[in-house]
Amino acid sequence: MQFSITDWFIVCGYVLLVTIIGSLFYRRGASASQYFLGGRTMRSLPVAISLVAADISAVSYVGCPAWSYAHNLELFWAVPTALLVAPIVMYVFMPFYSRFKFFTAYEYLERRFDLKTRVVGSAIFLLIRGSHAAVVIYAPSLVLSLITGMHLSTCVLIMGVFTTVYTTLGGMKAVIWTDVMQFSILMLGIVMIFWMSLARIPGGVFTVYQVASEAGRLKFFNFSFDPHELTSFWAMTIGGGVLVLSVLATDQAYLQRYFTTRSLTESRQALLLDALILIPIGLLQYLMGTVLFVYYRLHSDRLSSLPMMDALVPFFVLHELNGVFSGLVIASIFGASMAVMSASINALTTATTVDFYQRLFRPGRPESHYVLVGRLGTLCWGAAATFAALFVNRLGPIVNAFNIINSFLAGPILGIFLLGMLTQKGKGTGAVFGGALGFAAVSLVAWRSPISFFYYALIGTVVTYITGYLLSLAGPRRDRAELYGLVWSLEAPAGTIAPSNPASNAS
Repeated sequence: MQFSITDWFIVCGYVLLVTIIGSLFYRRGASASQYFLGGRTMRSLPVAISLVAADISAVSYVGCPAWSYAHNLELFWAVPTALLVAPIVMYVFMPFYSRFKFFTAYEYLERRFDLKTRVVGSAIFLLIRGSHAAVVIYAPSLVLSLITGMHLSTCVLIMGVFTTVYTTLGGMKAVIWTDVMQFSILMLGIVMIFWMSLARIPGGVFTVYQVASEAGRLKFFNFSFDPHELTSFWAMTIGGGVLVLSVLATDQAYLQRYFTTRSLTESRQALLLDALILIPIGLLQYLMGTVLFVYYRLHSDRLSSLPMMDALVPFFVLHELNGVFSGLVIASIFGASMAVMSASINALTTATTVDFYQRLFRPGRPESHYVLVGRLGTLCWGAAATFAALFVNRLGPIVNAFNIINSFLAGPILGIFLLGMLTQKGKGTGAVFGGALGFAAVSLVAWRSPISFFYYALIGTVVTYITGYLLSLAGPRRDRAELYGLVWSLEAPAGTIAPSNPASNAS
């Protein structure tokens, strides 16, 4: 592939521009609320766009078309599950979080259970989101490495350093507003590839339908009840729904965006808009792979030098678009991943600072102290994610790389939260041991059975919830009055809910 001087100028200029704009949000003397949560002043629309950007990194940008090119459209049904589970997040989880003005979701676990449950929950998040940050750095770095000939480690370093710089300086507002900008570039790139690839096919949509249909690339549904079928509609809707529910309801990278809004209503609107916007974008990404399949079916001689399937999109861009267009599309791939990485390391830093450093080691310090620790933590997490990105290639096709990791831990953490929110008898020790048994159950199933990984989160949630509940039956019950506002069935009388524990907040 030939990466021209024009391409270099556009991509480098874009990365520098994003870094500069994000850094402009730097505020000397910013409070903890301003740095970690944008001062809780954000409107629903920019937050919704930021949430969408959190879902669309280079992993899906290049991974989804590569999947539908090689297989069909069945994997698309993992996307609408966000809309399916959104009402549960909006009306079961969000009221608990907004009631106490938490900085992290894991503060709820301490109020509902105890400190060890909070620490375990936050630690699980750090494992999940830390691995995700590594994956989203790796994907665009792989693209840049393939098209420029640069060593992969050099590309990873470029990606990680620039994103870490503006996230460290600008905090949460920098994350959200650069997400909005990068989402615009991302959509421009997706639409451009789809339109220009379709325009190069004689007969347009009719030819695409005919050729793709004959080759089985338009297969949209797989209603098989075989649990081993990865793309079974039931696996993606039921199992995948639980996986997405865990992410939207317990993952600090998403929750932190909810917490930046002015009210519970704005948080709900942001989540609903996120789910609605994701569906057409996801469909367009998978259809892009179908169009590219037809294009290269008609021009098979142009595909001989494709280095690997995950490089399909940038391969088409550089060989067929050229000039300014190719530079813009490659820049949009970088933008997609920079948006996700910035949010991930910001959330990782918030959880580390609030749930560990401030809560366990240095309580009661001035807010400026925690903001400084947050900036240093962002640098550390950025460096750690950048280093881990060098090993992501061992996870197979990037479209499912993070989901495979997440599926092991998403169930146990969701089960712990549900045990606290839906039952009065749940206790911290039972929740923690239930989560350990849930993880063990998922690991055993993954080891002994080729069952679709979409079911892992469901298995982990059910085992955690049931075993956690049974283990909690031993010993004395917690005073009912202490659970007001913390359990779904116990609405607190007016004025009886204590404010969030100052010792567990960064403000």
